[in-house]
Amino acid sequence: MSFKEMHSTTKVKLADLNPHLQCVLCGGYFIDATTITECLHSFCRVCIVKYLTTHKYCPVCDVLIHKTRPMLNIRPDQTLQDIVYKLVPGLFNNEMKRRREFYAQNPEAVAKGLVPASSEGRGEVQEGGRLIFTPEDIFSLSVEYSPLDPFPGTHQPEPVINPQNSHRRYLRCSGAVTVAHLKKLLQSKYELPSMYKVEILYKHNYLADEYTIVDLAYIYSWRRNEPLALLYRICQNPPKKEKAIPLTSLPNVQNSPKSISRQNSSDNILGETASTNGDISAQSDSGVSESGSMMQALESMGDLEDSLSKNPQANLNQSLKLEPQKISKSYEESEYKVEKENKMKLSRVEVS
Repeated sequence: MSFKEMHSTTKVKLADLNPHLQCVLCGGYFIDATTITECLHSFCRVCIVKYLTTHKYCPVCDVLIHKTRPMLNIRPDQTLQDIVYKLVPGLFNNEMKRRREFYAQNPEAVAKGLVPASSEGRGEVQEGGRLIFTPEDIFSLSVEYSPLDPFPGTHQPEPVINPQNSHRRYLRCSGAVTVAHLKKLLQSKYELPSMYKVEILYKHNYLADEYTIVDLAYIYSWRRNEPLALLYRICQNPPKKEKAIPLTSLPNVQNSPKSISRQNSSDNILGETASTNGDISAQSDSGVSESGSMMQALESMGDLEDSLSKNPQANLNQSLKLEPQKISKSYEESEYKVEKENKMKLSRVEVS
């Protein structure tokens, strides 16, 4: 598996994950997820507590939870609840709002001390609590230039960010901004040509283009007490290699049917030339006419080759139809002249 395949991302629809995020008792998303230790099935805390008041078996697999006190074998599952809050947009904020409204409308519960001890239980979101971000949140970023490492494998000191530094500028953007957007911003800011590219890093980790600011906040456990520190580098793109054109993609004129018929016609012409040469080689005085006919044949073949090489597709049929006729006509005239000269010589011999 290549490096690119190992670090590639796959988008999954939330509807495909719903069976793993919903409670089978109420049909909604997990709220205060609670897991049975005997079979590891999870439910909403309110749902499973209400169910176990009258049952002792798991509602999914019917395993015995406890013979007498089933409440002892259930545990809160904070990891699963974090996953649900992070995957379902707006669920955490809506739940916190409902809790605040409930205790505001029921002051007697506060007077009787029935309010949960945790701030999240009361619907109060505090710093240092659960890390829940949404694409609509505004993030502060610090994007600084980091030179290339002269030696591979060496680590540079991490940048120290002082929020009280008045000369430092920060970038405020929504959580839906991606790393690719930051790269385009830097490229346009410095007016970089296409031969250069920008890389975004968090400390010493190169970031993928499809990562959003929300993804980075979750991956690196970012807190709102300081800006998200990012680095960037400008490096040169490797030269693009020109792809070699395979020979199979080029038009093969030699193996085409027209070229085969052309080769056969040329072979026939050469055969006729050889037979004619054999018939008149015994005559000593016919060398001039033989060489002249050979020159005419070669010139005709040269004209045929030139016409085919210039436009083989358009002139092939016309050349094959006309040129052999001219060549055969020239051979007939040469044979007639040779035969006439032989008869004249024979008549001279008989007279003498």
